[in-house]
Amino acid sequence: MAFPQTIMGKHGWEKVSTTAQKHKVGSRMQIGEREFVYISTGEAAGPGLLMMQPAATGAHDLDLAVSAASAGATTVTLSGSLTITLNQYKDGWLVFNDVGEEGHMYRIKSNTAVSSATGCVLTLDEEDGLVTAITASQQVGLSANPYTASTIYQHDAIVGSPLGWTCADIASGSYGWICVKGPTVALVTGAITIGLPCVAANDTLDGAVEALDSDDDAEGTIVGYMGNTVGVTGEYGLIMANIQ
Repeated sequence: MAFPQTIMGKHGWEKVSTTAQKHKVGSRMQIGEREFVYISTGEAAGPGLLMMQPAATGAHDLDLAVSAASAGATTVTLSGSLTITLNQYKDGWLVFNDVGEEGHMYRIKSNTAVSSATGCVLTLDEEDGLVTAITASQQVGLSANPYTASTIYQHDAIVGSPLGWTCADIASGSYGWICVKGPTVALVTGAITIGLPCVAANDTLDGAVEALDSDDDAEGTIVGYMGNTVGVTGEYGLIMANIQ
């Protein structure tokens, strides 16, 4: 199944959600001055909520062993005993995290299934394959597509980076769009002065944004800016999204 990865949309398209996949997860859509990313959800979410990427699988995210492969190879075989479902990491990333070749990352096209066994084969979605040869000394990690099974941002259960804001109701396990750049509506907690930076909220209101507090070590990553009206706690206000 092939999908276009960039779409020039029309106002209203960002509100469409479906149970069946209609685009490649991570696809981008531009509508005027607004930009969106296509996601799947791991829980139900209403409009105007900040979403975050799913949790990594601890047994897969770092320091996995690989078999040797030549430069240009388009498959990488994991040599450790693992349990991975078929295509669990499709459209995700293979990251070389330590020893040789660290810093490289490759898009995953597909993966085979293993159950407490070695030999999971990752097929790369890059026609030129590996930049250099790898040996059994390399260590890698697997990261699912960040826009798959995304959940509402929770300050006390942060499992990944903030992604963007929902534009309509999206049921759990369904597909829809989040706004990542330009004007969008966001749930607000605490008063936010016109034009001030907004960060992911560090309180009990899940999916909200609040004013940047430079004295709070848990804050600092600006995700947008308050628009030309004051943000009112517990209400929704127009912000200028600036995640990507």
